[in-house]
Amino acid sequence: MQVLKPTTDPQTFFIIPRIYNTGLTFSLRDDSTNTSIAYTPTVVQENDYLKITGVFTLVEGHFYDIIAHNDYNKWNTNNDYWNFSPDTWESLTKKTFKVTLDRIFCTNQTIEQLNNQGYNVNKGVYKTDNSFNNDYIVI
Repeated sequence: MQVLKPTTDPQTFFIIPRIYNTGLTFSLRDDSTNTSIAYTPTVVQENDYLKITGVFTLVEGHFYDIIAHNDYNKWNTNNDYWNFSPDTWESLTKKTFKVTLDRIFCTNQTIEQLNNQGYNVNKGVYKTDNSFNNDYIVI
């Protein structure tokens, strides 16, 4: 699971794909509203990962499914795949291959597992009052 912030600044995350192709069709599906938004992020291969950098419109506290497809209908991007295919370019069949299955969680909270700082659903909602002595007497 990837953790991103609800900001308009560019954000970066890494995925391990099934196919290493930087010309992916990329979208995020909001689990709360079941709507998908297509994005065109910068995709670069670094070692065994694909580094994805872009500006994403995310809502605090929502989960998103990362949908990355290798779209075989794109000309030039996947021309090599078509050279070995018996289909023609005019074929009406949709040829896509799901490259990754991953999720994004959107939060402004700092999540650092090394310092034991996890996500807190009630952060900032409840306030404690330590202004009195909470001692009691048992008779």
